[in-house]
Amino acid sequence: MSSLPEEENLNGLCKEILQLDNSIRFMGIANNLGSLVATAYRNGLTPLMDKQETSHYSIQAVLRAATREDFESKIGRLVYSIGKYEKLLRANIPIRLSNNADESKFYYLLLSFDLNSNVVDVIENKVMPFIQKRQ
Repeated sequence: MSSLPEEENLNGLCKEILQLDNSIRFMGIANNLGSLVATAYRNGLTPLMDKQETSHYSIQAVLRAATREDFESKIGRLVYSIGKYEKLLRANIPIRLSNNADESKFYYLLLSFDLNSNVVDVIENKVMPFIQKRQ
């Protein structure tokens, strides 16, 4: 599964990541403009936001990540960011996925987690290794 990015593959990737840990509520993949290209929700979950609100959140999350690039030369590249809200935890992970040997595209993994989750552990020991195998 090294060559990815068609939408069908990205939806499958969302579902696979969702299965990595029970605390993951939502898994989305946004392109570099913030448009959601794939999503998956945990079975039985009632989402806190509707589809339009989730799309709006995706655009904002990608824009926030892009503003961090201004400081990349000083502090390094963003590996991931985490935000804690009253009802959930969110993470944004910039990644590159290639669809053949010559071409790769930039995406953002947008995840939400249950409040009691050990998000750093899930990201560093489950999500990141899973993605690195596919790059």
